[in-house]
Amino acid sequence: MQIFSQVSFQDLEQVYQVEVKAQEFLPELAALAAPEWLVAYLAVNAKSAAQTRSEKAISEDLIAPVLRAVQVGHASEVGLFSGEPLTDGELTGVCDFILTGSPDAYLLKAPLLVVVEAKKQELSGGIAQCVAEMVAARHLNERAGLPFGAMYGCVTTGNQWQFLRLRGPLAQADPRVFYLSELGLVLGAFGWIIGQFRR
Repeated sequence: MQIFSQVSFQDLEQVYQVEVKAQEFLPELAALAAPEWLVAYLAVNAKSAAQTRSEKAISEDLIAPVLRAVQVGHASEVGLFSGEPLTDGELTGVCDFILTGSPDAYLLKAPLLVVVEAKKQELSGGIAQCVAEMVAARHLNERAGLPFGAMYGCVTTGNQWQFLRLRGPLAQADPRVFYLSELGLVLGAFGWIIGQFRR
């Protein structure tokens, strides 16, 4: 069994038969209005998180509030889990965050999107881990009889957000990077992804 954070691009291709490509898949996004509480919270905490450069502070002060706003904005459709273990027959680990297709707050069901906090503030370093988590989430859904057409992921430093899609043997890392200063577009990307599961 392999831990998500130890999976390499070579492992993805040779062991899990998944090829990772930098390829656009997100459409032109409409910026969504951020809730006032989120704007106020980030105004207070963004600077302190950047100054400390602590991964824990970044997770708590930047990433978690944005994801909570996404979950609250789609409260009847999605759930949010933090630090949740996820195990597939071949892959295991603790996911930083998971958005699910069920508002159930106690049982992880129907993962839609996994979020990986990039270590050392480097987005590229989190992509293989994110794809590995997407592979495990897809297997979990398949076993539950939920063969979604695609799984989604996001790698973030808190300030930068990059989105991924896994469809069949291809994992696409959209080369566009959204910044926290473009909060409306970050929320728009999450909204678009959640919308894909209504079809």
